Amino acid sequence: MKAKVAFVVGAGLGYLAGTRSGRAQYERMRSWALDVWNDPRVQEYVQEAQAQAAELAREQLAALRAKVDEATKGSFGA
Repeated sequence: MKAKVAFVVGAGLGYLAGTRSGRAQYERMRSWALDVWNDPRVQEYVQEAQAQAAELAREQLAALRAKVDEATKGSFGA
């Protein structure tokens, strides 16, 4: 089953990259994707996700520092 899926995906990519009509279809899809990506509503979600990821990273960094401090406490004769 995986081989069939891989074949179909490969054939589709070959069509998109190798034929004039496939290239035109690719350009239409690319243009649509860029329009969606640049939509202000989408960018609001992107910025919100970035802010949440940054906050999670800060929280995890603090937790990691605490664990490292705990693990190394007394290890170096301090």
